Amino acid sequence: MTRITPLLSLVMCLMFLIPLIVAAGCTGTQPSPTDMRLNGTRWALTGYNADGTARQVQAGSTVTLEFSDVGRISGSAGCNHYFAGYTMKGTTITIAQAGSTEMYCAAPGIMDQESTYLALLPRAATVMAGNDSLTFSDANSIKILSFTRIVPPAPEPLVGTNWTLDSFSTADAVSSVIAGTTITAVFGEDGSITGSAGCNRYFASYNATVTSLTVGAVSSTKMHCTGPGVMQQEMTYLASLSRAAAFSITGNRLSLADANGTTLLSFTKAA
Repeated sequence: MTRITPLLSLVMCLMFLIPLIVAAGCTGTQPSPTDMRLNGTRWALTGYNADGTARQVQAGSTVTLEFSDVGRISGSAGCNHYFAGYTMKGTTITIAQAGSTEMYCAAPGIMDQESTYLALLPRAATVMAGNDSLTFSDANSIKILSFTRIVPPAPEPLVGTNWTLDSFSTADAVSSVIAGTTITAVFGEDGSITGSAGCNRYFASYNATVTSLTVGAVSSTKMHCTGPGVMQQEMTYLASLSRAAAFSITGNRLSLADANGTTLLSFTKAA
């Protein structure tokens, strides 16, 4: 009969435990399959359930949702651009209270639909995603938001496109461009950025590679505009432009982010 010595017993225990430890470590560091499927996807709202009443999205309006691989969602709530943080484990999802720009849209029902949508997002407790559909359910397993996948058009080129700013971020707030002002950016083939900062013309150098972006010192003309908040908006824009470290383009939308992946400036292609 084989005698099991203390040393042999220790070796046998280690041979049993090591695979379990490795497996547990790998499991703890891998994102869930659902999370991996959602990163980078875009969706359009088709219907929602508010207080037990199922409703379709109002005709002529579009509500969108985009997942970012840095734990952020954003999109159009029908009138305003919104953003929020989210966490996910398996099919369980937690969405923070969304922030948004503060425009007012006069079309009947649009603002009510927007406020309902933004109120429903933090109530999401689980998510189910298919190839073309996405649903959020609340803690009582009631479906509250239904989406269909958006297949994005080919992205516009960074260089040579006339970009118009529609929102900018400061701390945890997202602000719309002041009514009556227009902020633009054109990235030239010669490595220069030019445009209007809302009052003054500005110019700077830039370098872009794949998704990274660096912007050189920004110079501008020296006019003073008297409209409320215009000069402060201009200073904020130029400072944010200088901090840009990355860019992404989805269809006709351009986003500039800082080194931490936080969106600073959001543009659309000018008509």
